[in-house]
Amino acid sequence: MAYLEGWLRRAENEPEGEHTGYMLEIEADLSGISGLEELIGDQLAVTGDVEIVDYPERGKIMVFKVTSSAVLEEDESDEEEPQEGRGEA
Repeated sequence: MAYLEGWLRRAENEPEGEHTGYMLEIEADLSGISGLEELIGDQLAVTGDVEIVDYPERGKIMVFKVTSSAVLEEDESDEEEPQEGRGEA
């Protein structure tokens, strides 16, 4: 069984019946992923490990350390140009 911690948000602007209505946002460390800025807005599949990071001001925070990623669904503006291998660590 998986264990996750994150911030619960109500999903907005999602088609009714196509979404549960909620999102659980977790902090992710994507520092090992190249071309990160190009991935913003894309739907990703990621692999990695859960780590507890002890920040000086925030204290202990669970962070998902991403080791590899793959685009599942590209942002509509990116559909014109295929980007093979984009986001691989």
